[in-house]
Amino acid sequence: MTQSDDPSKNAVPQAIAGVTSSFSLEQYYRDKLENVRRRIPQVAGQLKDAGVVRVRIQYDGCGDSGQIESVECLDADGKARDPIGQIGISEDELMDLFYDLTQARHPGWENNDGAYGEFEWDIASGALQHIHNERFTDYETTEHQGL
Repeated sequence: MTQSDDPSKNAVPQAIAGVTSSFSLEQYYRDKLENVRRRIPQVAGQLKDAGVVRVRIQYDGCGDSGQIESVECLDADGKARDPIGQIGISEDELMDLFYDLTQARHPGWENNDGAYGEFEWDIASGALQHIHNERFTDYETTEHQGL
């Protein structure tokens, strides 16, 4: 399933709309998504100026806990770069943007069996790919009567 992240669309993503009937919770997710959409262009410009062309962010969560596992910034040669100190936000603030985006798209991603995923952000083109994998427990039942 693919969802568009065109900032011109103000609709709440399907993942958010069906979560609850609570208007305030839905507004919370909309605000998170709008914050990401507002800040991403500025952050992209700063990363580009610092020589970063690609950013990979991996996250994982289950059992009511989730975290970003890694943030990797790469230059044009595919070598790791550390732009922190050269850009206007800290690594924690960068991670918070992607926590917010994950939470807005997949509320509760860290609950129960959890989920994991990865963002791959091409700074030059602005393309942001998000692959999200949900875990679930499944079982198969077989019932027999008689011989």
